[in-house]
Amino acid sequence: MMRKGFLLAGLLALGGCFEDAAPKGQAAADSEDPMARVRLAAEQKLRETARDRDNLRFRAVETYKQAMADTYAVCGQATLAGGSVFLPFVSVVNASQGGMEVEQHVARNNVEATRVYVELVGRCFEGGGPQARGSGTPMAQLPPPLPNGLPVLDQIQPEPPQVPNLVTEVATSSPRPSGVANGTLVMRQNGNVRSSPNGGGAVLRVARSGSMLNVFGTAPGGWYQVGETEPEGWVHRTVGSPQSGAMASAQ
Repeated sequence: MMRKGFLLAGLLALGGCFEDAAPKGQAAADSEDPMARVRLAAEQKLRETARDRDNLRFRAVETYKQAMADTYAVCGQATLAGGSVFLPFVSVVNASQGGMEVEQHVARNNVEATRVYVELVGRCFEGGGPQARGSGTPMAQLPPPLPNGLPVLDQIQPEPPQVPNLVTEVATSSPRPSGVANGTLVMRQNGNVRSSPNGGGAVLRVARSGSMLNVFGTAPGGWYQVGETEPEGWVHRTVGSPQSGAMASAQ
């Protein structure tokens, strides 16, 4: 939401340095200039949705002929919400067959501001908008890049999966006297001795390859509780080999 908020703020600031555009009177309606008629059609459509029609003002309004025939983009700002707040807008006008079909995009909120930005970048220049195929149908237009300098929201980190306390479960299901070894295990390679048998326990130390450790218990998943004279931590069966006399392999 922060990213879109900055986008809306950027669009509201766009054109802020322009003076209010001079109002177009009846002369614009009577003009034979197609650009003037297109702009008037867009402004009339906007006036229908304005909160305060009598005091509606426009500024920084420009009209651009599009790549598609008889299509124009009217881009600017207007006080559609009332007061002195100018909202960015892009009006796409189809003037074919003597009619004036107007598609409006107004940045009234963050979601609409994103759409206005896309239309602004893709249409507000001469020859803008989608290109026409040979059949006359519009080609798909690639989305424009977002403006530089906007803050990037931190990615939400997923919650880690809940791991059962296997140490407690093993102790409950098959309690064994502390300090009583039930076999030995020889390290085939250097391996971590962890505080718990779930792979996510803290590393207490590294058992060197070839060292022999006493086995005091097991846990599901192939874990052995090892130590010198008393239980110290847990190693996985992939790094050590239980010797003859050791308790059954952990499953």
